Amino acid sequence: MSSTTSLPLAVVADANVIVSALIGGRARLVFASALGPTCIGATAVADEVLEHLPGIAERRGFDPTLVTAALAVIPIEWRPATAYLPFRSDAERLIGTRDPDDWPTVALALATSLPIWSQDKDFEATGIEIHTTGELLDAIRARGGAT
Repeated sequence: MSSTTSLPLAVVADANVIVSALIGGRARLVFASALGPTCIGATAVADEVLEHLPGIAERRGFDPTLVTAALAVIPIEWRPATAYLPFRSDAERLIGTRDPDDWPTVALALATSLPIWSQDKDFEATGIEIHTTGELLDAIRARGGAT
């Protein structure tokens, strides 16, 4: 996304930005901004985050119970597998061998025609529009939002 690109109304959030927000990274500023995009996520991503979050929190010196509880209230519209499973084959083809476990994020982006919000370079070759946290924060600031 360039500085002249407008802020998307909605994005498909990847696991890495969700974890970042939960452990105090800059992604939390996107979630907290009233001008930020609506975030949706695949339930498979929620499961992945939930699986790895306690260990990540512990390594970072956070209470795993509190960080896990924060996942329940982070402003993401979780979409059930039925919403993105029809796009699994296309998603697996697009993500290829770069990170096959990321297919639910790609499939949900295909199902909703939305860009992906991620710091993961593996999505670049999919042909789907990708926004990084920094790009979203720049767009929020350009709209007059404080970050």
